Amino acid sequence: MTAAQAVVFLSIFVLCMACGFAALMILDRSRRVRRARLARAGMNRAAAHQNMRKLLWDQGSVVKPVAGDRRRSGLPGLLDERLAKAGLGLSPRALALLVLMANLGFVLVAAFAFGVNALLAIPLGIALSWLLVSGALSVLQARRIRSVIDSLPECLDVFARGLRAGKPIPEALDLVAQNAGGVAQAEFRTCCDEMRLGVTLPGALGGLASRIDTPEVRYIAVATSLQAETGGNLVETLDNLASLLRERHKLRKKAAALTAETRMSAAILSALPFVVGAVIYVMNPTYLAPLAQDPRGRVLALAGMASIAGGIFTMYRMARIDV
Repeated sequence: MTAAQAVVFLSIFVLCMACGFAALMILDRSRRVRRARLARAGMNRAAAHQNMRKLLWDQGSVVKPVAGDRRRSGLPGLLDERLAKAGLGLSPRALALLVLMANLGFVLVAAFAFGVNALLAIPLGIALSWLLVSGALSVLQARRIRSVIDSLPECLDVFARGLRAGKPIPEALDLVAQNAGGVAQAEFRTCCDEMRLGVTLPGALGGLASRIDTPEVRYIAVATSLQAETGGNLVETLDNLASLLRERHKLRKKAAALTAETRMSAAILSALPFVVGAVIYVMNPTYLAPLAQDPRGRVLALAGMASIAGGIFTMYRMARIDV
């Protein structure tokens, strides 16, 4: 494949992705605005009640889920949940359109540039596109959760100070929404808006715990809801949790410093095959031509890419320490 052909196929792929994004924005703009308005207005009360009931039931409470509550099930429900946790206002249809356009670009490049059979390229493209989209959603969700967890100790301090001043729990949560920043501010503000419009405290906190699906937020939701009903020293509980989160943050920073050399080595080793391949292609373009022109070379190239991907995944998993 010549440089001109590579530019043409890359342009086709970029054009397909651009068309997909344009169609996605046109078709989903009004729906995103409507969803954002409904979310801010707290119209998902039934879901919030159901989330809190399920949460309390999982934690061993006597509150049982209501059988009559209906939630979207199947693949659309799963996609809705993942998109909400990632902080995106897209619909499952828009996400499917994006995957379809990415698959179309992959099929065109694989069929015309590498001579891969279209019947093989289509399912391969669907799988690859879904893996990329799923990975992107996981990264966005993890980043959103990390942002909330990092600001959670300060939020708990504000919450505890409000309770010490004699404010009721809804007003103390409103103080958190006013003084927090970033993702945490948006989540606590949504929680307060739901309570202003009639959602109960357990329902609003259950919605918060379902959007930020971490043990810390679930613990805050359950402890606050139970102690609001039965009484208890909620301030001491919040202070202990804030202290624990700060200690975990220090330990996480220490682990990151200790594994910095390992992560740098993993990054260098991950980039090395691609850098060497680019240098060889620049110095002698015909040297790597059999990998694209010969059927056996294509098989070897795909096997090599799979092996490299497996090695990169293994190195980064070994370098990561969960705290």
